[in-house]
Amino acid sequence: MADKVKLAFIGGFLGAGKTSVMIELGKRLTLLGKRVALITNDQGEVLVDTKTIRDLGLPCAEVLKGCFCCKFPDFIDSLHEILAKIKPDVILAEPVGSCTDLLATVYAPLRKYYKEEISLSPFLVLVDASAILNYNKKFNLILPRAPLGFLISWQIKEADIIGINKLDLVKNSQLTEVKNLLNDINQEAELVPLSAKTGYNLDELMKILMEREHHTRSSIDVDYDLYGTAEIDLGWFNGSWKVTCENNIRPEEFITEMMTEIARRIESKGGQVIHLKLNFSTMEGSAKASLINLEQGVGFTNTLSSPSKAMDIIMNVRAKLDPDGITECVFETLKTLALKYKVEYSDWSVKSFRPPFPKPYYRLLKT
Repeated sequence: MADKVKLAFIGGFLGAGKTSVMIELGKRLTLLGKRVALITNDQGEVLVDTKTIRDLGLPCAEVLKGCFCCKFPDFIDSLHEILAKIKPDVILAEPVGSCTDLLATVYAPLRKYYKEEISLSPFLVLVDASAILNYNKKFNLILPRAPLGFLISWQIKEADIIGINKLDLVKNSQLTEVKNLLNDINQEAELVPLSAKTGYNLDELMKILMEREHHTRSSIDVDYDLYGTAEIDLGWFNGSWKVTCENNIRPEEFITEMMTEIARRIESKGGQVIHLKLNFSTMEGSAKASLINLEQGVGFTNTLSSPSKAMDIIMNVRAKLDPDGITECVFETLKTLALKYKVEYSDWSVKSFRPPFPKPYYRLLKT
């Protein structure tokens, strides 16, 4: 029988850095001579992450219009398509950032029905070291008092490995506080501090995922009414368009002002940006920009330094605001920037929505 493909899921809340970690792991595994493929996942369509991954030359499949658990047959179809086309040694899969209960809805059915094809790595859940303490202050993640707090807490509780990402953004004293919090929520998980940006501890994380197996254990107790409430409390915006102008504009300056203004407008409506990310491309190439909150500002994966007269943009916004409100914030921002930079927008494809109530295809209470 052919060797099983290693399948590693990289979960965690919106903005935790799942795609960045997945890309960096993929690069490292490729350098070691491994054939690697990635699977992205979203409640909607038109994904920043998929475009970014493919721009880097990594094979990537998508599961759209629902999470892996609710679209399990689609996930299996993507898995089998990749196995047939690429014959990878390793598949890295990123579930939707607002998804939980993966032990019962993804890991358990994979172990039950597909154990001859795959070898499951320990379940890795990423935590944003720079944001988790603020979420705890707002929601009390040990004893949650709001649906979104329960969702984040459940994600942490079902982890085999907790990757404390964005270590480059926190001080040692803050990291100690983060570790204490995570140990209080999940005493059994192994904590691995890391940074996708600097590469710190990624080799150790890769070794854990490649050499260890996920061990059967009981699923966590998830209240689906609270889970569903947490998901529909978030508005989602996915869009793509083209920017053109008579005079050259500097891509990073334009993108930074656009993302910052959208976030400000969302906050002015009483909302909160959870994750705003986009992929932008010019004749020079493409890059990704991300914003978790206004305090941290906009971060870029790489730079496009040359001024340009045209730019293609794919944007995904996840925020605590109604979908129409997010759309209004985006369009009002673009109108303002159109006047300031004398630009025009075309080739629109825009959709905003709330995620549907989670209805997993399988829910097996032992993984």
